[in-house]
Amino acid sequence: MALKLKSIRLKNWKCYQNEEIEFNLDTQQHIWIVFGQNGFGKTSILEAIQWCLYGGDELKSSALLDSFNRIVLKKDPNLELCVQLKFDRNGDIYDISRTAKRVVRGITASAQTSEAIVQKNGIHQADSRERIEELLPRACKDFFFFDGVEIKRYAQRLHTKETLDAIERILGIPELRNLREDSERALRSIEKRLKEAASINESLNQVTSKLEEVQEKIEIKKEQFQKAKEEYQAAIEIRKGTEERASQIEELRDKLKDMNNLESNKSRKQEDWSEAKKLVEKGLEQAPIPLLIEFVRGVAEDMQSTTLITARRSGSISQLREILESEACVCGRCIDESSRQYILQELQRLEMSGANKTKDALQQDDLRDRLVALSRFQTPNFDSLLSRRDRLREELDQIEKAADRLKKETQGLNQEEAEDIWKKVSEAQQKVREHQQKIDRLKGESDVLLQQENELRREMEKLASCNEETANLARQVTLAHGLHQAAKELIEWRITERKKTIEERTSQILRSVTNKPQEYVGVEIREDYTLGIKNAIGEIINPETLSAGEKEALAFAFIAGLNLESGTAAPLIMDTPFGHLDTGHQRNLINALPDLPSQVIVLATDRDFPDYLLQGVRSHVTGILKIKRLGATEDASTVEVAE
Repeated sequence: MALKLKSIRLKNWKCYQNEEIEFNLDTQQHIWIVFGQNGFGKTSILEAIQWCLYGGDELKSSALLDSFNRIVLKKDPNLELCVQLKFDRNGDIYDISRTAKRVVRGITASAQTSEAIVQKNGIHQADSRERIEELLPRACKDFFFFDGVEIKRYAQRLHTKETLDAIERILGIPELRNLREDSERALRSIEKRLKEAASINESLNQVTSKLEEVQEKIEIKKEQFQKAKEEYQAAIEIRKGTEERASQIEELRDKLKDMNNLESNKSRKQEDWSEAKKLVEKGLEQAPIPLLIEFVRGVAEDMQSTTLITARRSGSISQLREILESEACVCGRCIDESSRQYILQELQRLEMSGANKTKDALQQDDLRDRLVALSRFQTPNFDSLLSRRDRLREELDQIEKAADRLKKETQGLNQEEAEDIWKKVSEAQQKVREHQQKIDRLKGESDVLLQQENELRREMEKLASCNEETANLARQVTLAHGLHQAAKELIEWRITERKKTIEERTSQILRSVTNKPQEYVGVEIREDYTLGIKNAIGEIINPETLSAGEKEALAFAFIAGLNLESGTAAPLIMDTPFGHLDTGHQRNLINALPDLPSQVIVLATDRDFPDYLLQGVRSHVTGILKIKRLGATEDASTVEVAE
């Protein structure tokens, strides 16, 4: 059973004044692409479809007021807008339309929405809401009309009751439950009539009373069993969460050790870098020295000559004093005393002057020695010094970044929790075992009661055979009971079978759209239809831990699997679904579109369909439309066939 959208008519709806978009259904291809830049009116088309089908619940009154085309509104404050949809369902044409009128009273404006009008093959249909529910149930709409940016919500860990009901409705489970409930009501009605007829037969009356008591106990056990299953599932979730937390803590502990090692390494590397930095700074300070080497050598040599002259002068004065103070005359001529004293005074003056010069000479000697040492200066290898300094800085930066990252990752590590976590894991595992034992015990008790019920039924049939009326009623009870049991078994089988099939289809699609087909080997669908991913070693991964692209791949696989199994094959209308994904997931999801059994309408930007990806699916595309602005006018768009 296929449902396809033939056309959309928009009158005064947001940026569309009077627009009709047609989709050719006379073709084997089933993909349509509507291109438009952001703000041109892609989402307005999706919102129009949902509003037309489901009315005011899709748009609040204030939002609906904003849906009237602003250009036309300037001319007519009491404007009317209308959205019309035309569907083809296996040859039957359904026309659905809804209007809203803007009403102005004084300075206050409001929007009045009418009920949808539904026509089938040109004939008006009463109860339009019921007709729309038959075509596209409101509870299921999110599986066929959705914003691609929000698609990841289908990969969440928990579903609301509405979503759960919607999934089961797609799979046809409610109809089977209705059969079970009808058969149960029929069984209870016949059993009541049998009890009334058996009141004249004491033995039969006692057996039917016992049977009622056993059935009441069976119902109590069923409720206890169902509650025990729910508690068991909850305990499993707690165990999984605790084990995941334990695994995280162990990982955090390892990271904490790594962080401590990095901090120690950081301290050593900091010292090495500081030393290398000082060597570079010292080298830069001494950089002018090689340019002055020759000058330094000349100054040192001059100072050496001056030192020699001073030393010779000091020696000459000493020798002259010795001669003057000698008793013998070196020249054979005597000098008078006054001349001797004069010469001695002059020598004393020269010696005092020489003593002062000696201090200067010592300082000059020290300076000369330093200049000589400086003249032997070896130019440092700046390339090596700078390279080592920069390398140490890079290594230090890497260590600091790694340490900061680990510090953030280990921020939530609670030491008390870390010490207690495996105790909690053990307790959670024990709770699971206890609930499993409770389920086994209740199942055993239920089996005993069911055996008693069967024995009482056989005894009741035997006693009832004595009377034609009770015999007929007993046979009817047996048939109704068999039908009721068959309905229950059918529901359980159907749910199990459909879930298994959806799992297989979803797993197959996931492997085709994920970037990690070797790692993610399948999908697990739980009783509440929440999802888990099976990895290569059999572990079930929580979808909430996946990346945005992986979540979207999982959600797309689930929706596609439901679509394939629903039997409805309703149109899949996607608003800007792929542009925010990495190229790998984007390519895989686009290439998976031709495998869907339903009509696919993608409201896209150029980022959603790069040219190389568009060409890959072009042979499966029925048509490409383009939303254009009417000049520079605000709030006015039109949809044209792309060239």
